[in-house]
Amino acid sequence: MVDKEELYPVNTIPAIAWALDLYFKKDTKYKRKGTVEITFPSGKHKERLQKKGEHEIIVWFADKNVYVRSKCLVDKICDFNSERIDGRNREDLMGIGWDGTDSRSFFKAITKWLMRLDLDYVLLIRALATICDKRVEIPLTTKYGKTFQKFDEYRRNRWPDDAKPDDKPRFLEEVLVRVSFWIQSAGEVGALKA
Repeated sequence: MVDKEELYPVNTIPAIAWALDLYFKKDTKYKRKGTVEITFPSGKHKERLQKKGEHEIIVWFADKNVYVRSKCLVDKICDFNSERIDGRNREDLMGIGWDGTDSRSFFKAITKWLMRLDLDYVLLIRALATICDKRVEIPLTTKYGKTFQKFDEYRRNRWPDDAKPDDKPRFLEEVLVRVSFWIQSAGEVGALKA
């Protein structure tokens, strides 16, 4: 059984939603109209042990907000289906079926989705770093006993050589990985602020 606290989307999507709140706080200009969504396959719908179709989780950005919904493509009354969930709500995100989502490709996919939003790249990175300090009681001591004074100290720890700022998608992907583990580490020790 997977620990829902450790699921990448459960720790990454709220952080992105919080960062976008901060990003748009000062009436930041945003030209793009409409909805930008990404779909994650999330396992099979089964009836009597036979696969009948697919389950998917949709994450979308609309009106400067992030939303999530799980959907069964076969049965409208399937337990997998959910109402629209606000991306800021980590507890509600734990209640949907992320178990069938490919965790290895999650960060690449969510990075491409964020890049499609056409946001100010530097401002987005700053917003992600800022909410990591605002939403976590710092200094943060992880369950393994290591203490970090700020998120930036945690982020720089064992930073890969290939994640350079001039390669924006790769750099953003690595920041998102660090953000996810930072939020998870805070959740594990009760240091995540409501």
